[in-house]
Amino acid sequence: MKKDIPRITESDKANRFKHLLSSGITPDEFNELTAHRYSRSTNLAMAKDWRVFNDFCLERSRPSLPATSLSVLEFIEHVSSKRKFSSIRRYAVTISVVHYILGYKDPTQAREVTLVMSKLKLSGESQVKQTIPFTSAHLAQIHTKLAGSDVKKDARDLAMYYLLYECALKRRELKALKVQDILEDDERYAVTIDERCYPLSAEASASLRGWLVHVPYSYLFRAIDRHGNVGETQLDDSSIHRVLQRASQILGLDDSLGFSSQSGRVGAVQEKTREGMKIREIQEFGRWLSPAMPLQYSGKTSLSEQQKAIFKTKKNYD
Repeated sequence: MKKDIPRITESDKANRFKHLLSSGITPDEFNELTAHRYSRSTNLAMAKDWRVFNDFCLERSRPSLPATSLSVLEFIEHVSSKRKFSSIRRYAVTISVVHYILGYKDPTQAREVTLVMSKLKLSGESQVKQTIPFTSAHLAQIHTKLAGSDVKKDARDLAMYYLLYECALKRRELKALKVQDILEDDERYAVTIDERCYPLSAEASASLRGWLVHVPYSYLFRAIDRHGNVGETQLDDSSIHRVLQRASQILGLDDSLGFSSQSGRVGAVQEKTREGMKIREIQEFGRWLSPAMPLQYSGKTSLSEQQKAIFKTKKNYD
């Protein structure tokens, strides 16, 4: 992860970065700190991760640089109740990289820290939960509340919910959809994804029609500001997450039962399974490279694990 980043040994430069790290370093400054070894998205994430850790230390009147193993332990304990192991591991990597660059002893390599990280990893692997499915019943309930609304956000979100479910869309596919990917035939619409055509139901077509009047070209789903103005660029991941959170709120679901970007795909698989569609057919429908995830989503976990083992080295079963 350190990518052969040179350590900073010149005192004035080191002091400058220590000040930035203690006062809220920006992604551009973090990019400079790491000698431009990382992508923009990685610098964004690592700068944010460091600020979270630094704020935690400030609240407890402890130095974040150099940090003690005790501070790191308490930080891990603090975030473990609300973050997945992958996020906690990313925090640890960021803390490690910063200490390495500035020539400090790495607190994440202390024995007590590595033991806790190992336990969290094992705990996370043994408590993997099935993604909450987004079903046709959920769609019907949301439809009754949003259909016919004059609010642009309602029109957009309802169309998104329908396409996520009826086309088993991945998040990146949803973001990449453009108006030209929509075909109309006999007052119904179809969506083209990877040269496949997905006819929409009458309800989905009506919902999509209500949104298309606001986006005549370019990206299909876009941000909407507080004044109701539709943006020009595609939705980002956080915006999609908020739209999915909104679905949970509309349905009155508990926070622990919130939808994720995979919920539509899970719901679609389970519906296709009930209809009698074979796993290979579902795999093709959802554009999976292996049957591992359709098997998992349909409840056939043993077979799913076998398929994951086959594709493990390639990591392309989704």
